[in-house]
Amino acid sequence: MNNNPLVTIVTPVYNGEKFIEQTILSVINQTYTNIQYIIIDGQSSDNTIKIINKFLNKIDHFSSEKDKGMYDALDKGFALGRGKYFAWINADDFYFKDAIEKSVDYMEKNKLEWIVG
Repeated sequence: MNNNPLVTIVTPVYNGEKFIEQTILSVINQTYTNIQYIIIDGQSSDNTIKIINKFLNKIDHFSSEKDKGMYDALDKGFALGRGKYFAWINADDFYFKDAIEKSVDYMEKNKLEWIVG
């Protein structure tokens, strides 16, 4: 892909130790590499933060503080974003390894501002 716009991806999480590692790995192992990855934690009390800390060198921004829920966390994360495109992935979801590449390619080729999936 010749065009390589920045994609901001935000993960809101609270007590997500069961799946957060799989989620993080699915983002940081994308075939598309121009990604700004932001994780906003709602001050988890389980092992979520410990798991996230293993990947801090691959995460552009991580914060853990009380919030008002998922949409508050998303708002905080998106406010930090610099991408042409923005996405979010919940802490119990994962991307296929070429999901972002295919999405950006489709959006760029078709001059789309957003897609839902």
